[in-house]
Formats: sequence, structure tokens, C-alpha cells
Amino acid sequence: MKRSSGAKPSARWRRLAPAGLAAIAAALALVTAIVKHPSRTKSTLAPVAFSGQARGFRALFNRSSRQSPPLTVPLPVLPQPLPPQQAWPDLPLVQGQPGFSDLNSGHWAWPILNDLNQRKVIAGFPDGTFRPADPMTRAEFATQLAQLFNLPLERSRLGEETFYTDMTPNHWAYGNVQQAVQMGFLSGYPDGTFLPDQTVSRIHVIVALANGLLLKSSRSATTALKPYSDQNQVPPWALAPLVAATEAGLVVNYPDRNQLAPNRLASRAEVAVMLHRALVYTGTLQDVPFPYVVGLPESN
Repeated sequence: MKRSSGAKPSARWRRLAPAGLAAIAAALALVTAIVKHPSRTKSTLAPVAFSGQARGFRALFNRSSRQSPPLTVPLPVLPQPLPPQQAWPDLPLVQGQPGFSDLNSGHWAWPILNDLNQRKVIAGFPDGTFRPADPMTRAEFATQLAQLFNLPLERSRLGEETFYTDMTPNHWAYGNVQQAVQMGFLSGYPDGTFLPDQTVSRIHVIVALANGLLLKSSRSATTALKPYSDQNQVPPWALAPLVAATEAGLVVNYPDRNQLAPNRLASRAEVAVMLHRALVYTGTLQDVPFPYVVGLPESN
């Protein structure tokens, strides 16, 4: 039979209605309490422990007595500014040292040798010495010329390799000798030798620099060589190059500026000083005041 629309609810609904209404009322009361008193409880982060027997609202709101301790959130660590970096202290000005055990500021060629060493232009021996008073061989001189100068090759010798009977390509200075010859500083002897182990004289160094730098002078030797008290010792073939080198400020005489000593063996210090003068002439290096340069007034 169909029930009429105005029929009363069945006995089942009458039994369930009070329990449902009670649950709704409890939920509303809980929400109202939380809204009215939000600051009474202090919230902490903690894991929710579920009991195996909890059901319904108990599973959502009840906590187990064995719960883990609350998680503590540390305060944020703000980056601290680093202290300002201190500037490097100024280094004291110290006079440069050539770095050779047999040289000091008392040596007559100290200003020039010091300048060359600071520029990494000269080198000494493996034992830490420079041996400024020792003579220099033609092979050593050719090596210095090849390392210090990069001049255009003479047109007549462009790309031309000269063979010498006393030098093989295995010689330690073979390449430097070839370069020095091609630049016009040096040449061999009429018998086809180069004599690499022969020591060089002062006039040979002066003539080599004058030839390699293509120095010329229109002055007569009689006038230009007056500063030299021993000009009569100069070989005839060296007169014109000596005049040109003197005018260019390449000649250095120690201890007497008026004494050339052209045929005396050139020491390593003398060769280094005149090479420095040649580099000053070409504009490669700045001039260094030096009292033994011929033709220049002594510094006060």
C-alpha cells in the first residue's frame, strides 16, 4: 500500500533522529568555542597519533598519550655583515738588487746592470754570479745581440745562411750567430771561420754596434776622436764606426773617460753597459744617468 503524504514517520526514523541531532549539536558547539576563544590554546606542530580503536570524531580530535614531543621551529638566522676588508699595506720602497752574489751597489756599472736585471735583460751563471770582470766570447756576444735586438735584416743577407768551417748546426750558439750576422752586427773571417770561442775586444764591440745600428757620421776622425788620449791605438778600419758610435753616446770608458783602451778585452760588465747604451739609442730603454759615457757631461 502506498503511504499518504501526510503520514507520520516510521519508528526507524524516530529512533535515528535524536542521535543525529545530538552529533550536529556537538559539532556546532565545538566550532562556536573555537571561534570565541582562539587565543586560549597555543598551537604547536606535533604529529597526530591515531589510536587503533578511535572512531569518528575521536579519531580526529583525540591524541594519544604516547605522542612525540612537539617540533621546535628555530628562529631565523639573519646574515651578519662581514667586517670591511683591510687594504694591503704599502710596501716599502727598496732599491732593486741585481741578484748576483758578486755584484753590489759599489760596482762601477751597478746602475746599468741593476736596470738591465730589473728588466730581465741579462742573466748570470748557474752558481748565482755574473762575473762582471770576465771577458766575453764572440759566441756569447752574438747570443746577447740576437736576444736584445730584433732589427730588419740587411737586404743583401735577407734569409741567407752563412756557413762557417768551425761551427756546425749543433753548436749551442749557431742560431744566435746566424741572426747576429744577418742583422749586420757581426761577420766571419776571410778564411771562412767565425771563431766562436775567441774573446772580443772593446773596439770590436763598438764596431759591431755601429754596424748593426747603421750609424753614420760626417765628422772627421781627427775632430771627433779628440776626447780619447789614446786615439792613435785605434785600427784604421774602426775609425769611422768609432766616430759614429761616439756621437750616438754608445762608448763607455771606465775608469777614465778619456782613455778608450780599444784593444783591451771587453769585460762582461763593459759589454752589458754598451748594449744598454745601444738600447737607449734605439728608444727601447730609457736613459740612466751614468758618468762614464763619452761625450756626455758628468752628472752633478
